Amino acid sequence: MNAFQVVLLLYAIIIAAGGVMGYTQAQSVVSLVNGLIAAALLLLGFGLSFRNPTAGFGLGAGVALALAVFFAYRFFTTGKWMPGGITMILSAITFVAMLWALFRRA
Repeated sequence: MNAFQVVLLLYAIIIAAGGVMGYTQAQSVVSLVNGLIAAALLLLGFGLSFRNPTAGFGLGAGVALALAVFFAYRFFTTGKWMPGGITMILSAITFVAMLWALFRRA
C-alpha cells in the first residue's frame, strides 16, 4: 500500500465517521446517507487503486472535488467551521493528493 492509498483510505473513514456524527448529533438522515455513499465510493476507489491506479485515484479525486465544492458552499453560507470549513479543507487536500497520484503515474 502506498501513501496515496493510505490517504484515500483515511479520508473514506473520516467521511463515513462524519456522516455518522451528523446523524447522531443532529439526527440528520441526509448526512448519514450521503456520508456513507461518499465513503463507499471512496472505498471503491481505494480498492480499484490496487489494480487500476488511474481509475481508483480518479474516482477518489472526483469524490473529493465534489465534497470540497459542497462543503465550501456550506462554509461560505453558514460561516461555520464544523463541518463545512474543516471538511472543505480536508477534501481539497485529498483532491490535490489524488491529482498528484494520477500525474505521478503518467
